[in-house]
Amino acid sequence: MTEATNSTTGSGSERDGVIERHDGTKYLEPERANAFLGLVRAGDSLARRFDRTLQDEHGLSLHQFEVLLFLAVFAEDHTMQMTELRHRTPLSQSRVSRVVAGLEADGLVARGSDPNDSRAVNVTITAQGTDVFKAAQDRHLDDLEQHLFSLLTDREIRQLATITHKILSAYQHQPRA
Repeated sequence: MTEATNSTTGSGSERDGVIERHDGTKYLEPERANAFLGLVRAGDSLARRFDRTLQDEHGLSLHQFEVLLFLAVFAEDHTMQMTELRHRTPLSQSRVSRVVAGLEADGLVARGSDPNDSRAVNVTITAQGTDVFKAAQDRHLDDLEQHLFSLLTDREIRQLATITHKILSAYQHQPRA
């Protein structure tokens, strides 16, 4: 095996936790690699699991469920501007538009003009959308408990919330792809 130098021990690299091999290739120390890959893989795995359950049992994608959640629970009068939906979800503008278009085609939301801003488009959850959301919410909450929260202590849940908030806050004002 080729010898490697840890940047934290003086290889001249400006990055902590990076190991540089003598041939110039670099990689993360195991703890940092596990933290990064664990975060990405856990998020992907949970999202796929939740998406599959919602699709199989309620005909909704996880992104559709999230849009309905914001409209049913967090929007005044169950209505929100498209731009606000985009800011609250991890989706690009075009993706939010596609998700809302699919929900509208299924009769779960309605789009309309904002009476206070002629340039804005409002999205409102319909009675049918509220019914579908309510039917899906208990299963989704059960999945969250079973596949995430039951695996962690209360302290770990608080730590996870703090860590993810810190990461997401660092990129909050950067443009999304």
